[in-house]
Parts: sequence; structure tokens; C-alpha cells
Amino acid sequence: MELHALALLGLLIVTPQQGSAADSAPVPAQAAAVDLGVSLDRIQEAVSRPPAMTMTTTRPVFRVEVFSRKPTIEDILGPDYLRGPVPANGGMTHREFLNMVTPQEFRGMAMFTNKEAMTIAATSLALQWALMKAVDKLKDARTDRLKEEARKEVLEAMNAIEAARKKKAGSR
Repeated sequence: MELHALALLGLLIVTPQQGSAADSAPVPAQAAAVDLGVSLDRIQEAVSRPPAMTMTTTRPVFRVEVFSRKPTIEDILGPDYLRGPVPANGGMTHREFLNMVTPQEFRGMAMFTNKEAMTIAATSLALQWALMKAVDKLKDARTDRLKEEARKEVLEAMNAIEAARKKKAGSR
């Protein structure tokens, strides 16, 4: 049925649109008897109107206008798209997956056994703590040294003032 409508539409577009005898000729009885589901009068009227756009190029241009409702996500993915492939009681955890795909000898920290890894971690933490304490002592020593230098400077300045006063008092 659609093939007949397309063939008829093509025939209407190809036929000359001047006032020829083809325009006034009646549609054959056999074509009128077939129900195409389209209005030939509307098609002929649309074809006889002047074009809405004039093309500046000789290349064919095809445009399609679709009249339909916008599909929803349920139309595309189906009504159960929120459930997904995971069973209702939940899927496997990351730990379960790792246990499933990692051999026993390779679980843990790289090339160390878990006991060796704990020893390395503990010594690393102890070393870091000792290093932080040494840095704190260095900062305190620097601060103490600066305080001591400031005290010496103040004492020297006070001694110089006292010596200048004694010298001034002795010269009077």
C-alpha cells in the first residue's frame, strides 16, 4: 500500500504542471478504487503551490519532518530499566570480586606477605615519628639559640648604655 502511494506521488511530481490535458484527465477507475490512505487532492494541491524555498545549488536537498511524540526513557530501555541486571538482594562487593579474580599468593601488598607488609608499615610509621620529633627539636634549638642571641644583644646594649652613663658622670 505504501509502495502504491509513493509511486503515485512520484508520478504526480514528475508530470508537467502546465495547464495540459493531464491535469483535467480523470483518475483511472482502478486507481480510484484502491484505498491508499492518503488524500490525492491534498498532494496535488501541495505540489502545485510555488516552492517555499529556492535553492541556489544544483545538488539535491532532502528534508524530513517527523510528527510524533518524544520517546521516553522507558520506551527506549524498557519498563524495568531501573532494576538492571543485578538481583534484588544486591550484587557482589569489590572485595568479593577481588577475592574471586586474585590468586591467594598475590593478595596483600605487592611482593610482601601480609606479615612483612605490617612490619614495613610499622617501621615506616616509627621512622616518620622519629623524623618529626627531630625536626621539632631542631626548630626548638633554633628558637632557643635565637632567644639566647637576643638576650646577649640586649645585655650588651644595656652594658654599653651603663658604660656611657658612667663615662658621662665621670667627666663632669
